[in-house]
Amino acid sequence: MSLSSQHRIIRPANRLHIKARFSDLSVSQMMAKAHRVMAVIAQSYSQWLRADLEALAAVQKKLRAQPNGAGNKAELFRISHDIRGQAASFGSDMASHVGTSLCQYLERQDYLGANQLKVVNAHINAIRAYLRQSLKGDGGVVGQAMMVELEALIQRMDPPQ
Repeated sequence: MSLSSQHRIIRPANRLHIKARFSDLSVSQMMAKAHRVMAVIAQSYSQWLRADLEALAAVQKKLRAQPNGAGNKAELFRISHDIRGQAASFGSDMASHVGTSLCQYLERQDYLGANQLKVVNAHINAIRAYLRQSLKGDGGVVGQAMMVELEALIQRMDPPQ
């Protein structure tokens, strides 16, 4: 039996055009439209970040009452992961760095005891300060100092092994 008789080429129907919306806009016009939409969203991103901050604080409160309660660590991770991606997309680099730091910290923790909750609290407070002081981008000198302090706290509470 030859190799060609053992195999058959199947060419599925291309139905993508049914699902795709066509536009009269050029690619550059579509990109410009997308940039305008992103700029509008960026103007109100601090409200989204504030909502995520409140959600983080609510989960933290649950953790204080019931350390290692089912799903609390995962919920903290999910919210901080959202912050990490959204903040970067909308020009809040420091908030994104804090979200990234919290995600990485949570990934290393098997247990969330008193020391670990201090680190979580410091991350929440860093985002709170970012919003309260109306910082932008990486937060400038203030933001950089907060990130250095946050990293120092992590090192004190969670030394590398």
